[in-house]
Amino acid sequence: MHEVTAQRIRYGRIIAVAFGLLCLGLGINGLLGGFNLGPLHIPPRWDPAVVTFPVALRAESWFFIAYAGLLFLPWRSLRNPKLWQWLFALLCVTSVAFAFMMICEVMAKNYIAQNAHLKAKIPVFQAILLFLSLGQIPLELFSRKPELLD
Repeated sequence: MHEVTAQRIRYGRIIAVAFGLLCLGLGINGLLGGFNLGPLHIPPRWDPAVVTFPVALRAESWFFIAYAGLLFLPWRSLRNPKLWQWLFALLCVTSVAFAFMMICEVMAKNYIAQNAHLKAKIPVFQAILLFLSLGQIPLELFSRKPELLD
């Protein structure tokens, strides 16, 4: 494997851990219903006055935390091939589920805005999260099997 390729995989791993920290923060923020850091108030992602289905919001928050746990796994150092295959399949399913959740979130926010006779915001944050989640699949595959890149 070329040194440039190995370096790019290491950078990708750093991005994956940062994405995992973001997912962990989003999950904790959702469970706490927002929190204050001194004068800075970080609200929850969904306004509880608008979205009145708290079970779904809690499930989404726990999903974010579980997904972050998958991203924090030491993928390159898993020695058991069967365990790696099982966890990689789980990562693929959860990454696609995460992307599906982001698409559903955009659709829900558009629906809420339409009912309020407003124009929905451009879903930049959800699009970034969607592509980061789908990028985890090739990142972990090629970090484990870099010979597939050549």
